[in-house]
Amino acid sequence: MVTTTEKPTALEVIRKSKGKFMTVEFVKRTTGEIRKMNCRTGVQKGVTGIGKSFNDSDKGLVTVWDAQISQFRSIPLENIISITSQGVEWLWV
Repeated sequence: MVTTTEKPTALEVIRKSKGKFMTVEFVKRTTGEIRKMNCRTGVQKGVTGIGKSFNDSDKGLVTVWDAQISQFRSIPLENIISITSQGVEWLWV
């Protein structure tokens, strides 16, 4: 099932995944290449409590756990192409 939504709901889609795995396709800010990441939110492993030196929302990012490399990564919200979560695919074109 494919659903097309407005871009501002990308963060809502990620938050509504509630820790379940999802696939996010986006354009990397640094190189401009398209990346497809299998990831999830809500991971506590490796969290030290120190936090980041910046706020994700100030930079238009969302932090997720990248399942392939087992590390936290930030995804630029404005560059998201698609999110597949719980059997539903959302597209931003």
